[in-house]
Amino acid sequence: MEHGRPGTGAGGLARSLATTSRRPAHQGNARTLARGSVVRAGRVALALSLTLTLLAGCASAPPREPQAWSAHRDAMAAIDSWRLDGKLGYRGRGDSGSATLAWVQRGDSLQVTLSGPFGAGTAHIDAGPDAAVLRQPGTPEQRAASTEELSQQLFGWALPAARLRDWVRGIPYRGTPVQRLDVDTRGLLRGLEQDGWTLAFDDYGDTAAGLLPRRIDADSRGLHIRLVIKQWRFAAL
Repeated sequence: MEHGRPGTGAGGLARSLATTSRRPAHQGNARTLARGSVVRAGRVALALSLTLTLLAGCASAPPREPQAWSAHRDAMAAIDSWRLDGKLGYRGRGDSGSATLAWVQRGDSLQVTLSGPFGAGTAHIDAGPDAAVLRQPGTPEQRAASTEELSQQLFGWALPAARLRDWVRGIPYRGTPVQRLDVDTRGLLRGLEQDGWTLAFDDYGDTAAGLLPRRIDADSRGLHIRLVIKQWRFAAL
C-alpha cells in the first residue's frame, strides 16, 4: 500500500481539487475582462466613426435653398420675351448722365432704344448672340461683337448687358458663380454680388408674369448704374 505518496489520501485529493477549481476561474475572469475591453474599444471606434461621418456630411452638404426663392427664380428664368420701359442712369469715373430706355427682348435677340442717352440724341441697338449694331441718326452704323463693346463706344464704359438680361428679372446671371445672395421671406432677390458687381433690388412690382424689379442699383469699381423700370409688358411683341 502506498499511503505515504504525496497527493494521495483524502487531504491531498481535497487540495488537488481546490487548486484545480481555482485555476480555471482565474483564467476565465481574465478572458472575460479582455473580451469586455475589446467590446468597449469597438463601441468607441464605432461612435467616433459615426461622429466623423456625420460631421463630414454636415460640412459637405450645401445649404438648402428656400423653397419660395427656388420657385420664384425658376418662374422668372422661364421668361424669355418682354418689353420694359424706364430710365437708365449712371454716375462715376468723372461723368454722369441718364437716358430713357425701351428694351425689347425676344429670346437671345434684343432691341434697345435710348432716347437722349447722356446728351447724345437717340440710339438704337440691335443685338444677337454673335453681333451688335448701333444706329444713330446722321451717323454711320457701328458694329461690335457684343452690346458691351457698343456701350463702351457710346458711353465710354461697358454696360453688362448679358448679365442684365438675368438681373433685370431679379435673378443671378446663370453663366458665372455668385459671391453673395440675399433673399427675403417672399423669395425675392434683395442683394447680389457677382462678377465684380454689387446689386441692390429695393423695389418690386406686380406684373402679368409675377413680381419683377422696378429699381436696380449696381456698383462696380467706382461706377454706379441705376435702372428704374416703369412698365413691363409680355403680350405678343
